[in-house]
Amino acid sequence: MKSPRQDPRRAMLALGLCLALGLGAGVAVTMSTEPEASAAAVAGVVEDNLGVEAGDAIRDAYEAARSGDRTAPPVPAVPLDAGAAVEAEAAPELDAADATGLPSPAASGLPSADAPSAGKSAPPAPATVPEPTPEPGSGLLGTRVSVKPELSGKLVVASGSRAAPAEGKVWRVQIAVEKGLPVDPEAFAEAVLATLNDPRGWNGADGSTFAWTDSDRYDVRVVLASPGTTDRLCLPLDTIGELSCGIEETAVLNFKRWATGSEAWKNVGNYRHYLVNHEVGHVIGYHHDLCRGKGEHATVMVQQTRTTSGCIPQPWPAPDAG
Repeated sequence: MKSPRQDPRRAMLALGLCLALGLGAGVAVTMSTEPEASAAAVAGVVEDNLGVEAGDAIRDAYEAARSGDRTAPPVPAVPLDAGAAVEAEAAPELDAADATGLPSPAASGLPSADAPSAGKSAPPAPATVPEPTPEPGSGLLGTRVSVKPELSGKLVVASGSRAAPAEGKVWRVQIAVEKGLPVDPEAFAEAVLATLNDPRGWNGADGSTFAWTDSDRYDVRVVLASPGTTDRLCLPLDTIGELSCGIEETAVLNFKRWATGSEAWKNVGNYRHYLVNHEVGHVIGYHHDLCRGKGEHATVMVQQTRTTSGCIPQPWPAPDAG
């Protein structure tokens, strides 16, 4: 297919189309200043390019305008078949998006479908749920704690270190929580250390004092674990998913007991003091005691989880100290 530059005849037709569109408006404008001279000049240009008949039509339109005759025929239009053929060859191919005849977003200045609208605000950020606050004295997270029978067994060591607060036999304590328990490890560690270093604790009984470490150089390790993990860590002792233990250098606290307490105790906080002191007591060298008689206060090494055998529950090694 030839382009307009290669075919002079088609180029002349395109020029004629432009003249027909522009000169019609020019007649009305120029006639308002020098009517006769302007009409003759316009008709002459049209004759040179489009033929004598087109020029005569321009003159007839001028005479009709002067006489006020509104019934005169309008200026004949240029045959569209010739102009359309030229335009079809000169225009570039349209893509599917241009086939509607509507201007493209880039040409119209409107935003495209992919571009965000400048006037539309961004969607609101999702509301953040605040982290639950650890319960002082236990480290438990949330008000409704679920006890799962068994978790992965992976332990998270509580980060922190602190010197022993008193003089005496220093025990370095590492504290860990099984991953997946609803417990803050550091808050749990604070609760354990507060119990161990209480004036009524082991320092009042035998002069022991406890330093906190998160390194592997420890003398005592306190682990809070699910019932299933407690059973494994306490072997060969049988804790039946209900009890805790102190074995070798590790005191393993059963999370079920830490979270729910014991039927033998009215106050779960006091029961937790007992649990820490009792199991750590095994690690530092103490064995079980027996109840001395119904109505007597139990010593801390009396087993007091399932029953106190008639003794009054008692959580401290040195209850009268401090």
